[in-house]
Amino acid sequence: MVWTIGDAGFTMRLSAEVPRIVGREIQSAVKRLIGTSHSPSHWAVHPGGRSVLDRVERGLALDPAALEHSRAVLRERGNMSSATILFILQRILSDPEATGSLAALAFGPGLTVESALISIDQRDAA
Repeated sequence: MVWTIGDAGFTMRLSAEVPRIVGREIQSAVKRLIGTSHSPSHWAVHPGGRSVLDRVERGLALDPAALEHSRAVLRERGNMSSATILFILQRILSDPEATGSLAALAFGPGLTVESALISIDQRDAA
């Protein structure tokens, strides 16, 4: 990943190697988070780009609908770096029917993955 600071803000260029690494490693990273028997009801995946989402989808054998919120935020707002995951979480949590578990994945510097498994109970929402 290469960041350039310009007059209009940050410009990020993603090497083609990044999606390949994500695709190759995502299954083992997520397995440590959710185990082998759990399948989250919802997925919030930081969209480093369309190719990153494609590799996560294939690497985890997800139904294409599982990443609809991540793809929508990428399409509507672009990749806003770390803050992007918050917009995806907002979309999911604003659905009063959303319940169950949510796996959140964000990619960061050095190609790290930060992850969380969140329980959603809309009865607690105010």
